Amino acid sequence: MSRAGLMVEARRAPLPVSGGLAEALAGFATPCLEVLNLEQPRAVRAAHRSYLEAGARVIRTNTAGASPQRLDRWRMHDEAFIVSYMAAEHAAETARAVAAETGIERWVLGVARVESRVRQLGFLSLDQVETAARTMASGLAGGGADAIVVETNQDGARLIAALAGVRQGMADADRALPVLLTLRYDPLFGTPHRDRVTADLAGAAAAAAGLGAAAVGVANADLADSWIDTLRAVARAFPGPLQAEAAPASPDLAALLADPALASRLALIGGGRSPEDAGRLCERLRSFRGGRAGVGPLRAANDTVTVPVRRPRGTG
Repeated sequence: MSRAGLMVEARRAPLPVSGGLAEALAGFATPCLEVLNLEQPRAVRAAHRSYLEAGARVIRTNTAGASPQRLDRWRMHDEAFIVSYMAAEHAAETARAVAAETGIERWVLGVARVESRVRQLGFLSLDQVETAARTMASGLAGGGADAIVVETNQDGARLIAALAGVRQGMADADRALPVLLTLRYDPLFGTPHRDRVTADLAGAAAAAAGLGAAAVGVANADLADSWIDTLRAVARAFPGPLQAEAAPASPDLAALLADPALASRLALIGGGRSPEDAGRLCERLRSFRGGRAGVGPLRAANDTVTVPVRRPRGTG
């Protein structure tokens, strides 16, 4: 699959993305779902397959809590690379198998949640942020992900460190993939003035365009304005495709699909907690297919952007 395959297809029409795996893997009663990538690979692959069979075209890796700092809580700091690698391999092999069976192409979105603070460790330095992103991205790219979505906060220095780490991790794996971004507002790194929250996120989105992000979205948490109004502000600052998460029956999804300025730029849309939710999301998108009539393909903001990478201290 070519580097641009996922984003090229997503510019034609929004692709449905799988939701969370907590419900599908709840039977194992583990507080750390990521450890199942190593201990229960068949269960993880079965969970991915259930989303693909429900209609998801893109599946997210089981790595929402796979940063070295998060895994340190379970004494798995040193296993961070292999956790991400195996998560991507499980997803990629399942996606290829279902694509072969159905004749419909599927993709894997590697999830790299890059924290700026962790409960047991406190605030992370920029070098820790960059090294964590590098470790996860190296594993995800090496394991077969088709793109990487980075979740980080609105702080400019941490955004730069996270994306630099992801670029270096992909270089370690000898791969070049589209890098998407989800911005999550963190009050401890933001302004005390609530009327600046949306502007801060929009500023981070503008910076992301210059840093090479292929698509941008906003997490629906700690916002001052509604999620849809915040996404509008981010879309004005970021010139490329958008990605979003919204439950299939939510007012947020209805508002998103009803807004021509946003819907015409929507590349990936996920949300929900189960394959049934994914099926309902697919139904909503099928009824939306005419929403891009006359709009033309989405513009790619960063197909040719070269981003300088700062190598983390202490690495080769």
